[in-house]
Amino acid sequence: MTLTHFAGDFTEEIMEPFAGPFAGRQVLSLESRREGEMRTLIKKSGGIATVAPSLREVQLERNLAVLDFAQKLEAGTVDFLVCMTGVGTRMLLRQLEALAPSSVAHLAHVRMIARGTKPLNVLREAGFQAELVNKPHTWREVQHYFAKTSDISGKTIVIGEFGESVPLELMQFLQAKGAKPQALPIYRWAFPEDLKPLDSALERTAQGEFSVLLLTSGVQLWHFIARAQELGLEDEVRDYLCQMKIASIGPACSEAVRELGFEPSLEADPHRMGILVLQAAEYCAKYPLEVV
Repeated sequence: MTLTHFAGDFTEEIMEPFAGPFAGRQVLSLESRREGEMRTLIKKSGGIATVAPSLREVQLERNLAVLDFAQKLEAGTVDFLVCMTGVGTRMLLRQLEALAPSSVAHLAHVRMIARGTKPLNVLREAGFQAELVNKPHTWREVQHYFAKTSDISGKTIVIGEFGESVPLELMQFLQAKGAKPQALPIYRWAFPEDLKPLDSALERTAQGEFSVLLLTSGVQLWHFIARAQELGLEDEVRDYLCQMKIASIGPACSEAVRELGFEPSLEADPHRMGILVLQAAEYCAKYPLEVV
């Protein structure tokens, strides 16, 4: 049997009975890129799914920073390129092909570092070789890579920004080693164009309606809190987030959660969206429904 639940200005379908470890718990996700898939996964695990995107990726139009990077590639003055995300790496390659196609071939002469498997796979698909930093693939492992790399003094290290600024600590570390680090903005995070689902989710969070929060990116929570501030709901939202089970997709996401003053209840292993939902549901099944 299918019921329709009205929440603010949007609706969600609820499948009954709740056959799955979530056992009818209200589950909130802030996913945007794979919104439909996330909703289906939550429902299959017996949860009542609310998916309210908290961000969208915005490619920088006529990216002057990429044009400058292309010129440096052709001049042979780039020594390292650090690719932080798969999305950012793919965007960078597309922008280079569109703005300065002759520069793409010069990437073969640059030592490329991948923060994780997603940028590594994008580079391999494009025919490039790259070195993968150690797990858990956060910016700290990038720093550790350069700490072990022989003399980088005077080397130009370009770091693709992944929606937000490169961590200041990483930039300062490279500078202290004598390197010349440069941030390369490829895309930025922005709020969704339609804020109604997000605002509704914030209001319901402030009222204590959700039991579980699923995060596939730390930026999702940063935006969630930022929008709560704009609506004057930050205190209430923070209070109830502390009572909810927060499931993180991986170490970088967990680090962002802690920076905002919360502690993840669990971290998916391996770091996949389907695994995140399944492990969160199994985790919740260990607790009485009323205290989750």
